[in-house]
Amino acid sequence: MKQRDLLIGAGIVLLLAVGVVRLAVPDRSRIRPISIEGFEIKSERIDPGQTVTRELPWNPPDDIYVMGWNPYLGAPSDAKYDADMILFHPDRQTTVFITGYRVSPPASTDAWRFYSLPPHTGFLLRKGERLVLRYRISNTGAASFETKGATALVYFVPVAGN
Repeated sequence: MKQRDLLIGAGIVLLLAVGVVRLAVPDRSRIRPISIEGFEIKSERIDPGQTVTRELPWNPPDDIYVMGWNPYLGAPSDAKYDADMILFHPDRQTTVFITGYRVSPPASTDAWRFYSLPPHTGFLLRKGERLVLRYRISNTGAASFETKGATALVYFVPVAGN
């Protein structure tokens, strides 16, 4: 037997061992897919000087880490208003995310924005606890308008496996 034959045999055995280990050990993704929960606040008419505040609660399906959110304010660009959207934990009195809007003509409404927590972090929310989306808009102009509502998407991953 030559040295070359030994090297080829060792290479074949190594490839066979790698194949067996690869098949025997299940593949696990490093990060689980992100889940998304949506909040939607319906449009309503708002008169000059009036302030509208709406809150929507959400209970997670399991223990989760909140990773980020996309708030969207649908108010018209030709209206004068002051608005904010806050995602908070009422029991801990903790604000997770806050977004403020001040618009007066000729500016346009804010588009979808993604806000996230720093890498390798997340806001821990246990099953049975709740998050609340608070939407507040004040008409600072002289004319009534339709708020066109607001939407927020919350991105989260389960605690188990992460």
